[in-house]
Amino acid sequence: MSVQHAWVLRFGELGLKSKAVRRGFQKTLRKNLMQLAVDHEVPLVRGRERHQDMVYSTAPVEDVESLLSHTLGLAAFERVTTLGADTNPRHVAEQLLENDPNRGLARTFGVRVKRLGERGEWNTQTYSAALGTALCDADGSLRVNLRAPDRWYRMILEPHQIAHLETRTDGPGGLPAGVQGDVLAQIQSEDDFLAAFLILRRGTRLIPVLDTKEAYLNLLRRWDPYLGRRSRMRDESGTSHHRPAWGVVGMSLHEAEPFVMHREDSVKTTPLCTLQPLMGWTVGEKEALHRHILDPLHHPLHADAESWIDG
Repeated sequence: MSVQHAWVLRFGELGLKSKAVRRGFQKTLRKNLMQLAVDHEVPLVRGRERHQDMVYSTAPVEDVESLLSHTLGLAAFERVTTLGADTNPRHVAEQLLENDPNRGLARTFGVRVKRLGERGEWNTQTYSAALGTALCDADGSLRVNLRAPDRWYRMILEPHQIAHLETRTDGPGGLPAGVQGDVLAQIQSEDDFLAAFLILRRGTRLIPVLDTKEAYLNLLRRWDPYLGRRSRMRDESGTSHHRPAWGVVGMSLHEAEPFVMHREDSVKTTPLCTLQPLMGWTVGEKEALHRHILDPLHHPLHADAESWIDG
């Protein structure tokens, strides 16, 4: 029998946008995610729980989380397991420890509780304390550490059920592909490929032209299911047109000019610009970026974030 798992989606940077922009960006993110699920044959159902975007799936956890790790604009995602209607701390503690491979080993923990709905017998503080006590009673090797524990038990307490946020995984971040207009790309070399991905990650829609290699496009389609589809806009009269490209990567402005699609009757024309996002990157950083593109679930974008901050 297939088991259904659930994930909470965290949008991060998108929450800083104005209400209208945020709505449009999040709509595009959801559309991209669901099309990626179709393309990769991962059954996915989208829903909402108290203003939180959720997805549900009976597919293997690894497949779903790999899909989510390719969803540009997603800051993080959290796997949720519903433990049932019995919120008794001792019963919940036993459920949490039942499948813990480290049970019996010396380790530290902390409890965080978020209460939703009407207040009942427990508040966040009393339930945290009761669950912490029950965990220590059930496994004498556990010790409380609220500063830097080996594991956080993050619980969602509702009037009629309790759930456990099992894991939190960083998403790829950036902006949803397609929200920042179109960029023309000729992808022939490894550097062209890496540069195109960085441009894609900032919300553009890549339009491959000239002698772009199909192998690179197949990898980028894992991130943008609509890669190559030109964006549309409405002019002053309300007529829909293809949006002209505003930037190029992997080619000169002269080579790109025939593909820009500027309208002769347009009131305002954005100057075409050359994008070089890899400027200043070291060989090691490029190798880390390549690993991230191929397998973002297991390779973060910046493997050495501290050097970027210190620099």
